Amino acid sequence: MSRRLPPFDSLYVFAVAARHLSFTAAAAELHRTQSAVSHRIKALEAELGVALFARLTRRLELTPAGEALAHRLEQAIDDIARTIAEFDRGAGTRHLRVTTLPSVASRWLMPRLPRFFDLHPEIQVQVIADLQILDLRAEGIDLAIRFGAGNYPGHTASLLMRDRVVPVCSPKLPGHDCITTVDALLALPLLHDSGAEGDDSLSDWRSWLDRLGRKELRAHAGQRFSSADLSINAAVLGLGVALGRLSLVADLLGSGALVCPLPLTTPTAFSYYLVGLPETAKLAKILHFRRWLRAEAAATVSTAPLLEGPAALR
Repeated sequence: MSRRLPPFDSLYVFAVAARHLSFTAAAAELHRTQSAVSHRIKALEAELGVALFARLTRRLELTPAGEALAHRLEQAIDDIARTIAEFDRGAGTRHLRVTTLPSVASRWLMPRLPRFFDLHPEIQVQVIADLQILDLRAEGIDLAIRFGAGNYPGHTASLLMRDRVVPVCSPKLPGHDCITTVDALLALPLLHDSGAEGDDSLSDWRSWLDRLGRKELRAHAGQRFSSADLSINAAVLGLGVALGRLSLVADLLGSGALVCPLPLTTPTAFSYYLVGLPETAKLAKILHFRRWLRAEAAATVSTAPLLEGPAALR
């Protein structure tokens, strides 16, 4: 008996769109254009001869046929993922793939990994540093450390730690040691993480001033860098004052490579979350890594430098 099956790629695109109830969100997850997702769904509907979505003015809804197919696909995808997880368990493989931002990888995760290897030498960790939000299922990635708002549909997500920002500079930067006011600080060369200026994390200079109640001040001048890691490196090299997330600069402050010319911290809108897949959440290698990661996050919070004003990390 012949089976009428559409292309599996079309079914997966539909499953992601059904989970989000948004072609735009599905396109972001799949790293495709919104138009490509929309055309793929229309082609699938034409092939099946049924409407899968009700396209309303400002939102999508699943039709009864769409709900039925989405439910079955979700079950099928979970079953496939569990089967692959069993391959992993049965073959005794101990490779763990983790993705996060390059700044978090280099400034926080990598310096701590030797402690994990001491505890679990049998687990081989591959760190994938990428500015893009990678699809864990599609890329075969076990876990992600996300700096975000905590909304990760279709995934497990647990809070690792919150964060704050503080001005930092090299102890060799001329004039840093006589700063007593925000106005005086802004007279020093400022270093900007351009990625933070439009990501709603409240990790940029403008947000820092707003939260200190100094909206009238300007902090646009200065050199700009495409990532937090680069702006921190520039501060270490003495090029100016960067606004650093405490999670990323705590080690440098502890070693004396950086100092706080004006130790006033403000909270970020984003926090760190450990994101994974429901179907692999109970694998031993993931349980070990999650437990260790939570301990490291707690240690970071408890040992962050004590600064004036609000507490460092809460």
